[in-house]
Amino acid sequence: MEGRGVVTMPNARMKDLIEDPEDPGRVEGIVLSDGTELRADHVVLGVGCTAMRNIVRASPSLASKSSEFAKMADLRGTDCLATRLWFDREVKMPYSANPVWGFDQGVGMTAFDMRTIQAPLHDDEPGSVVEVDFYHAGKLLGMSDDAIVAKVHDNLATMLPGFRGAKVVDSAVVRIPAGVTWFFPGSHSLLPKGRSDAYRNLHYVGDYVRTDHGSWSQEKAYVTGIEAANAVMGRRVCEVVPLKEAEPHVAAGSSAVSAVRSVFPFLPSIPDFLY
Repeated sequence: MEGRGVVTMPNARMKDLIEDPEDPGRVEGIVLSDGTELRADHVVLGVGCTAMRNIVRASPSLASKSSEFAKMADLRGTDCLATRLWFDREVKMPYSANPVWGFDQGVGMTAFDMRTIQAPLHDDEPGSVVEVDFYHAGKLLGMSDDAIVAKVHDNLATMLPGFRGAKVVDSAVVRIPAGVTWFFPGSHSLLPKGRSDAYRNLHYVGDYVRTDHGSWSQEKAYVTGIEAANAVMGRRVCEVVPLKEAEPHVAAGSSAVSAVRSVFPFLPSIPDFLY
């Protein structure tokens, strides 16, 4: 990126936005925590929900500017644990992404077949390359890297017996406290759209951004990044791949729920009964 002229500023934190004094619907740039001002035609905020919440809470001007910012002060993050294991042999996985639940109470996880997802990047590897991400994983963050790798290997072997005889030849563990948006009953109304309603040249990128695409988590962060780039350039510099249509039973259920809520909007959603 730097070779293409991108300037990076490590350890720099955004403090506030600079509003155009002649046009309250436009921003002129941002202010960093050390007082440095950066001017720009467009501002893209590609930060997580926790960072976005902290920015709003520390800026009285943003909190009072629009309900868009005030709402984001109520966003919450949940702990995430990202792991990647390289094995000495290839083990077939059912799908490229495999949601899993039940190994640790309250913790969700997804196992990704990275050889399929990132092909041909890992074609020269001797065996499987598997990423396992854990969500709402605060209870796991304190474990040592070795213990986490052993746990992931054991979980994979429990689901897919082919991993029992496979050896881990390399691994990586990344802990992300409050790094993933925690969606809860009522949180949808707090989410901003990709293009700000308060400032027309302000754009949001992340898993907490409201979009019509239908993707979630890492995919949503990627998709909203593409959408922001297209909006900034005023043309399609990259196409967003649409999701496949929902399976018939999922589409039917969604339509039924939408129909009921359109007639009885005051009814609570199913998650409301779970919290």
